[in-house]
Amino acid sequence: MVEKIYWCDHCQHPVKTDRLRRCPQCNAKLRYLAIDIRPVFARERRILQFYGHGPLTTEAVWRSSKSHYYYINGQPISLPKIDQLKDDLPDIAAYINDSDHYDALDEQLIADYRRQLAVNQTHLNALEDEAMRFIETVDRKFQSRLRLVSFSGGKDSTVVSDLVVRALGADVTHVFNDTTIEDANTHEYVRQFREMNPLIPFWEVRPEHNFHDLVEQIGPPSRVMRWCCTIFKAGPINNLLQSLGDRKVLTFYGIRADESPRRANYERITISGISDKAIAVDKENGLYAIPSATAKIGQQVTAAPILHWSEFDVWLYILSRGLAFNKSYRLGYSRVGCWICPFNSEWSEMLGNIFFPEDAARWRAQLVDFARKIGKPDPEEYVDGRGWVKRFGGAGLPNSFTGIEARPCEEMEDTLDITLKRPVNAALEEFLKPLGKINRDRSRPELGEIYLEARPSQRELWTGLVVQAQEGDTHLRVTFINPKDRERAFAYIRYQAVKFQTCIQCTACSVVCPHGAITVKPDMRIYEIDQDVCTGCLECVTHFGSTGCLVAKSLSVYGKSKEVIPSAEGR
Repeated sequence: MVEKIYWCDHCQHPVKTDRLRRCPQCNAKLRYLAIDIRPVFARERRILQFYGHGPLTTEAVWRSSKSHYYYINGQPISLPKIDQLKDDLPDIAAYINDSDHYDALDEQLIADYRRQLAVNQTHLNALEDEAMRFIETVDRKFQSRLRLVSFSGGKDSTVVSDLVVRALGADVTHVFNDTTIEDANTHEYVRQFREMNPLIPFWEVRPEHNFHDLVEQIGPPSRVMRWCCTIFKAGPINNLLQSLGDRKVLTFYGIRADESPRRANYERITISGISDKAIAVDKENGLYAIPSATAKIGQQVTAAPILHWSEFDVWLYILSRGLAFNKSYRLGYSRVGCWICPFNSEWSEMLGNIFFPEDAARWRAQLVDFARKIGKPDPEEYVDGRGWVKRFGGAGLPNSFTGIEARPCEEMEDTLDITLKRPVNAALEEFLKPLGKINRDRSRPELGEIYLEARPSQRELWTGLVVQAQEGDTHLRVTFINPKDRERAFAYIRYQAVKFQTCIQCTACSVVCPHGAITVKPDMRIYEIDQDVCTGCLECVTHFGSTGCLVAKSLSVYGKSKEVIPSAEGR
């Protein structure tokens, strides 16, 4: 049975159990409360007080993780709907700013929560024991790998860090990816964590792109097009792993299945880049490392010790063990991270306006400017109604991707003529390498010809291809030799031509390469492919769909480029 949260009216505390029973402390009958809950700290309680519930300095207050209900001493109450909260926002902010005793009250509340949670110690012990056995088992199986903890500064990675250090020792390297769009409390918590744990090796990585500059170029990320995750999260981590050379990595991270429907389908252990078969980690307990074809970063094993923990479990661990945690949770956030993420809730957006007003105002101004550029008749209403989170990236911007012109050649069979907007230069070769290995002996540079031989994995598609491209020209002529699937062949060369035309060194291609063959250095405008490492798997070619490129996809109109598709007669 699924464990749920029950409440003891006599002891005034929550109990997590898989069936209705009596309180372990007083033997009173428990009653069902919620599927999952989280603690509520002083500033969020102040919002409740604004609406007549308070002052809530000694009461047991929890919030449901799956609904809008709060529970005060086990009794449900709710705030007004979000539209009313937004209307009241200036008054709520003033009401919160009218007091300055929150930090002291939070310390008292933390002690109160620890007392409330003590009855769940047996449940916590079982969680800890299982997670630590899992960590030790995975570590033994992949003992030759460099061990890392992905440390985001959030509550989940805080718990994973503590579990891993307890299980394996303090010499496990922690990696913080500073996306540059976390809030100030996250950076302060990371600083505090490092100060409190001087024996833990700690690395920090940062993207080389500026988030706000990219928004100007390709529009804000949206729920449909989350280019930010690839460029600002996966890209820097991938660059770090590439710097390790042939060293393989085992990464422990704080993903939990109940955070989203997508994460509910995650495997507890995945292996990417080196295997197409599941690897037994602990056969007796049915524990396997599952190949991941969709991993954002290649050549690593990832392990999720708390994948099946609830939010209540996470807070039970943090509060019971007295761990320090990110201050943003005390503001009312249930999750922390990139505070301008399109997947953030309207509640999180409201908290941002209260507690980070300058950052929130800057972001809103940029969104309004974006809305004007794409011709929205009422830009402010569009932004305040969160229309931007539903858009397909930057479609409609003045610099939007307009595609390429690609037509079957009338003079030569199995040949595609492509017209670019960017003049051909030496960089074009790098974008051709995934389609075949360049043979210098058979190429004719004096004619602008590049000859590429199909790799073994590509011979079922074609034998090779010849690209005619004079430096400084905007015309390509590409002839496939013995194409087995002409439509796919033409599509793949279009993808790479689009990528050459649009590339801003976003790092997306290097992230999806399962073999580490692609090196991208935005600060040096470098995009390179080691053709001796490249296997021709075509993952970097096909990963981003019909445009072939993450940036082009974000700038296209609802994902459709304006290239000329070969007609049926030309096939």
